[in-house]
Amino acid sequence: MSGACAVHCTLLPLLMAMVPVLGLGRLLDERVEWFFIVSTGLVGVTAHLRAYWRDHRHIAPGLIFVAGFSFVLGERLFLESSRLGPFAVGLGGVLAAASHWANLRLCRCCPHSRPSDT
Repeated sequence: MSGACAVHCTLLPLLMAMVPVLGLGRLLDERVEWFFIVSTGLVGVTAHLRAYWRDHRHIAPGLIFVAGFSFVLGERLFLESSRLGPFAVGLGGVLAAASHWANLRLCRCCPHSRPSDT
């Protein structure tokens, strides 16, 4: 979900000029934006807490996710009309996706997450 949000937030400004031609007006709806934000938050928090408690006990992926999610949420609440908004969303999406990648790598590398042979 974070990856989809990053792609959506990165490509949407580029596609805005093509909206009338391609019929993509639904992607500009505020409800779609909030759906992506809430879904990303729920998936991210659930995934990072579950991996932390069950697998690797590393807090770094969760902190990266919180930083990225804060950029996205902060843009939506405070920087929406600012020229910095697209940069905040892009950076936030990349950080959220990177946090999931780091979480997955830790889960794969951690000996606690593998079933025991005994």
